[in-house]
This record gives sequence, structure tokens and C-alpha cells, in this order.
Amino acid sequence: MLLLGAIAAFRFRGKERASAASDTAGTETVVVDTGPVSVVIKETGVVRPRQSVAVKSKVSGKVREVLVAEGDVVRQGQLVAVVDPDAQASLTLSQKRLELRRLKVELDQKERAWKRQARLSKEGLVSEQLAEEAERDFRVAQNLFLQARTGLNLLEAEANQELTADEAMSDVEPGGVTDYRIVAPLAGVVSSVKVKPGEMATSGTTGFSQEGALLMEISDQRQLEVVVNVNEIDVPKLKPGMPAKVTLAAAPGAPIAAIVDRVAVSPFVEASSTPDSGKVIVYAVALRLPERPAELRQGMSAAVDITREERLSVVRIPVLSFVERSGKTFVKVARATTGKDLVDGEITLGLKGDRFAEVLAGLKAGDVVAARYPKDEKK
Repeated sequence: MLLLGAIAAFRFRGKERASAASDTAGTETVVVDTGPVSVVIKETGVVRPRQSVAVKSKVSGKVREVLVAEGDVVRQGQLVAVVDPDAQASLTLSQKRLELRRLKVELDQKERAWKRQARLSKEGLVSEQLAEEAERDFRVAQNLFLQARTGLNLLEAEANQELTADEAMSDVEPGGVTDYRIVAPLAGVVSSVKVKPGEMATSGTTGFSQEGALLMEISDQRQLEVVVNVNEIDVPKLKPGMPAKVTLAAAPGAPIAAIVDRVAVSPFVEASSTPDSGKVIVYAVALRLPERPAELRQGMSAAVDITREERLSVVRIPVLSFVERSGKTFVKVARATTGKDLVDGEITLGLKGDRFAEVLAGLKAGDVVAARYPKDEKK
């Protein structure tokens, strides 16, 4: 088939190309070829550790020591900070220990009473009912003691104190906690330190708190991933295992192969870039990097291309070369007889990508079409 005018290179982004030319009227044309057609979701993501833990103080008090700095490698269980608890935190632990002491005395009394009633019942001196009631009282006291000891041991474990055991209960007056020792909950790298020695660590409530003051963050740098926020419109089309490419801002010329690892099931709302458009619903999508580049660091930004769908080696045309009207699709195609006149030709499209569209019927490789369908003929 004759090309209209001189053959020129019609370039698209990346390495994908199609031949182009111009007819005698100056209309730019393109030769229909075969190649891949893909639908790509483009977003911007951030490199984050897969596992990161916020290390908190569950007691209020003054930070006595901070034993690590940002960037330090720590092992699980390593001492990272010490807090001098305030009076309320120390009093809380002291009261728990006193309460346990009281319950232990009551338990011993109930046990002696039960054994005495059991012996007298065997000798026929008291009824079996009295022995059974004494045993029931002992079991109740035993349960109360075990519950109190479990609660006390949890507090002692949080403060890295020696756990109270039965044999450890003596006549010595039980004390409170003198230092709250904080250890690393996992092996990793200290990614941030929020306090300095001498500063106050405040908890959400008095004494021991389930919230606690943030002291530092420790993350597992061995497992870094790229997390990207995807609009709610595109999220249903994503699933784990889809291929992707990540381009770090620190290394713009080297795309990294990635795989969709997780798609969040609950959204969060972020502010729109335009004030009048309200809020945008997005979902976090995590990408796994099978091979980790040496330059990868936590907090880096990256351009992310997620391939949602792809067809390989299909007949394709540029996305600007066709028009859709009245439910049909048309292109300007060169007549096969002369190769010069461009006339409307109806085609059937398959997958429509960002740059190319798949042609299912109406064209074949080697045909010539207008690179852009004339705007004044779209109506």
C-alpha cells in the first residue's frame, strides 16, 4: 500500500512506536501496527517499612535515659529508654502489690478452713454441707488471687520489673516502681526519636495508660514497600499480583519492577487539590519490590505505574486517531485503491489504553489511518 507523502517516525512515550506520514493535503497519518496495549494507573507513592512500631511510655514521668539515636540498629528486647515514673504510677503498682498480699492472706485462711472442715466431716463431727461450703469459699478466694496476680504481673512486665510470684511474697512492705524500663518490641532500625533526657513523658491517664507518650519509632528496614493512595474509582479494578513499575525520585532513570501486594479494604479521606471539589476517597495500595535497589530509603517518593490490564501483540491504533459517535467508532482510513483519499471507516475496538487502542475488526496491520481524527468532523 502506498503511503501518503514521505514516511516519518511517529513517536509515542517509551519505546513503543508507529510509522507516520502526511498526505498531499498535509494530514498526518499513521500505519496500523501490532504491539502491546495496556491500561495503566499512575499515582505517586512513598517508600515505607512493612512493619513499624511506635514505642510508647505507659506511665507519666521524666525521661531519665534515651539509649539509642535515629538510625541505630536494635535487637528485640534491647533496652532503649528509662523513665522515672511519677508518684501516681509508683502508687498504682504499690497498691496492686498490697492488694495481692491481702488476697494471699485471705486465700491461706480459706484453705485452712476448708481442710479443717473436710477433716471434721470425715470424722462425722460436722455435716458434709459445711465442708462443701468451705471448699467453695476457698475456690472463690483462689480465683480472686490468681486474677489479681495476673493483673499485677502485666503491669510489672510493662515496666520490665521482676514478676511477683507466690514465693516472692514476704513480710517486707511491697514497694512501687522505681524505673520504667522500655525495650525494643522488635528488631530493626530506630527511624525517629521523639524525646530527650530530662523531658516529661505524659500518659493518657494517670498511672499506667493504654495510650502512652510516643518516645520513638522502630521499623524493620529489611522489608520496605511502596504505598500509594488510589482513588476509589480505580480501586475495584486492582488486586494482588498485578505488575507495576516504580520510579524513585532519587533515581528517575531506573524503573523498578514491583507487584501489588495488598489493597486496603477501608478508605481514608484526603483533601482535594481544588478547594471547591471537597474530599477525595482513597485507598492505600502496597507494592512489593522483589529486588531491592541499594538506593531505596524509607520516606522516598516514587512515581508508580500499575498495569491494570494488558494485551500483547494485537492490532492497534493511537487513541487520538478514532472518534465515537452514535454508538459506533470511526477512523479516517486511506483508500486501498489510491492510498491517498482519507475516508470514514467503521471499526470495532477492544481494550483502550492510555496511548493505544486494540482493534478487533475493521483494520489490519499495514493499513494507513489519520493520526488524529479531524476535530471539525466529530459532530
